Amino acid sequence: MPLYRCFVHGKNFPGVLVDSETPCGFYTARFVEADSPEEAEMKVVDILRNDESLQVDPKHRTPDAQVFVEELDEVTEISGANKGFTFYVD
Repeated sequence: MPLYRCFVHGKNFPGVLVDSETPCGFYTARFVEADSPEEAEMKVVDILRNDESLQVDPKHRTPDAQVFVEELDEVTEISGANKGFTFYVD
């Protein structure tokens, strides 16, 4: 099964993730095995949806949070930590 590196951009996430009152965003990269690029995108979104680092109390959730796969490349090996986020405040 092919291995994909997915470079992801999240927007309009709750600022509480970074101790801010305004929404925040993030960049991250994840590696996933998938049969196709489309499946890789679905898998990486599911991985992020379940990542404990992005979990907040429902009262802090933002209805317009979005995740975009900005780059998707088939690779031969995992290079990097395959975890972590770079957050920014909007």
